[in-house]
Amino acid sequence: MRDNSRLPRELIDAVTDILHNDDDRDALLTCSLVCSSWRLSSQRLLFRRVALALDRDDCKRLAQTLLSYPHLADYFRELQVYWYGYRPYEDRESRIEAHLAIDQSPLAAVLRKLSKLGKLQTIILYRLDWSLMTVDLRQSLRWVLMLPSITFLTLDIACYESDPVDLFQHPLTQEDQGENDDEQRPDLEPRHLSQLNLGLGSAGNCHAYVDWFLGPRSRFEVSHIQTLRVDNLREGDGQALNCLLRAIGSSLKHLEFYVPSKERMQSPEQGFNINLELNPNIRVLRLTNISLAEPLGDVDPRSIGMDWLLRFFSNIGTSNKIEQIQLEGLIGTEYRERCSRSGWVQFDRLLAGKFRKLQKLDIMLWATWHENNWFMYTMISLNIRDAHLLLVERGVSVDVWCEYGEWWVVGNDLDLFLP
Repeated sequence: MRDNSRLPRELIDAVTDILHNDDDRDALLTCSLVCSSWRLSSQRLLFRRVALALDRDDCKRLAQTLLSYPHLADYFRELQVYWYGYRPYEDRESRIEAHLAIDQSPLAAVLRKLSKLGKLQTIILYRLDWSLMTVDLRQSLRWVLMLPSITFLTLDIACYESDPVDLFQHPLTQEDQGENDDEQRPDLEPRHLSQLNLGLGSAGNCHAYVDWFLGPRSRFEVSHIQTLRVDNLREGDGQALNCLLRAIGSSLKHLEFYVPSKERMQSPEQGFNINLELNPNIRVLRLTNISLAEPLGDVDPRSIGMDWLLRFFSNIGTSNKIEQIQLEGLIGTEYRERCSRSGWVQFDRLLAGKFRKLQKLDIMLWATWHENNWFMYTMISLNIRDAHLLLVERGVSVDVWCEYGEWWVVGNDLDLFLP
């Protein structure tokens, strides 16, 4: 393709950047057909963020494209790999049967190509089942994870028969070593992560992941992490999360975690207790799946979740730098019947007294009863917002939403990473 453009490269790049920011992929594809200057500028953005579904034709097409135009792999900065047909609540036999029909070799071929590059920064592995992957695909994923350029990592992988940390074993230690002896070997220097998202899959295994990240075999350095998101936590995972928070230390600025709904958090000794003492620079704190649907008793209208919420925030020191708090929770029929504000009034008093840098409080509540009553949801939202008078008087922005939604919607934030 000839270069017939009379425009300077800086202007062409500025135009394609605007189209990329507007997510106008069709326009970028059209620009890539103008001439060589527009093609290079457009392809640089078209292939910057690539999402591959294990069970669709995306992998085959991309494998064929990279075979014909290998230079395109140099543009990759973010790679998403997911199983489009993954059903988290599907029985194990059905999942195995569906997986046997998937040809995993095209995806393995693409990953082998990327494992030779050093420019990939973000890896998102979502809704995958490690135990159902072929040996070739596992090997290719391991090589990609060894790239020294990786700074953003998202893991939502189910592990059943195999140990979840098997994903991070260096390929040279695996049974299939030697298959790719002629390929470039990534170095073994520590990778300084700046963002870590742990979906943990439907099998949990928080302790196993944390033990590996903090262990001697880990290739990742966590002390530089600024954003940490942990989903699908279970009973007893509080200790593992605390270990990870201590290792991250003062670099953490954005923390988001899932509160186990089945935890009976009625005493500090047995409850889900998270300690932020060594994370003084957190600016944004987001909690999901807070269960506000079970009352403590007939006398105290507060829920177990509200009792835990008050205890958690009361343990945060007054020197905190938190500017934004986001809460997602489930509410039960007691809100429809009594719409009690006592717990939220205490919460308002607590935040107004200890969180001097707080600027914004967002509360999203999902009703667990099957009734799409817009008026009722509006009244609940207004009632809870009016309980935060001290914060409002101090100039803090307080927003409350209440809607009907299934329980599994709350906390499923990794959906944001899907294409």
